[in-house]
Amino acid sequence: MIAVVLPTLDTPDALGRVLDELPPALPAFVVDDGSRTPVEGVRTRPHTFWLRHPVNRGYGAAQKTGFAAALAAGASRVVLLHGDGQYGTEATLALADALDGADAVLGSRFLSDPDVIPGWRRWGNRGLTALANLRFHTTFSELHTGARAYSADALRSLPLPSFSDDFVFDQEMIVHLLRAGRHIVERPVGTHYGEGSRSISFRRSLRYGLACVRTITRAG
Repeated sequence: MIAVVLPTLDTPDALGRVLDELPPALPAFVVDDGSRTPVEGVRTRPHTFWLRHPVNRGYGAAQKTGFAAALAAGASRVVLLHGDGQYGTEATLALADALDGADAVLGSRFLSDPDVIPGWRRWGNRGLTALANLRFHTTFSELHTGARAYSADALRSLPLPSFSDDFVFDQEMIVHLLRAGRHIVERPVGTHYGEGSRSISFRRSLRYGLACVRTITRAG
């Protein structure tokens, strides 16, 4: 079974549009990470499971909640799709197909349209990805995408509770999989920064970047 996990925070309109784009039979686990107004029921859709944190716990915490629920429901492949509509829904869902023979699939914006990414984010992404490629002898185009898919086996192999509840959670997952020799592949996924999409501030991005550097350089 394929399932999709949708973290969301204060973007009910965008979330509604994303849910409308999902195949009706696809199980969707929506994780409301402390929105000011709860998003539950923003769309009446079959196979939608509403999970809520009463307070904002962080992007990583939202993923932990969603992954745990999807695995408990019997998912064999789990797709991560942002609830703000930043990543193309169809292309992100298609990442699950690439899990044949892979443990994780990254939806790379740099294989699609890198110029859409705002300048300082684009170059920060490139720099952090280059550092990880150097450290792990890999050739990825992007390791900081929010469009991802994982096999259930890969997710169960990760010590998710020990990872950060913040944005660096994504990097911790990838570093742990690379250290374990897991097979990770990339596929192009488009993105847009429009109405309803959320992006962290420059200050938060700096914190994220430093945390990523620590995660990469301290990997045993």
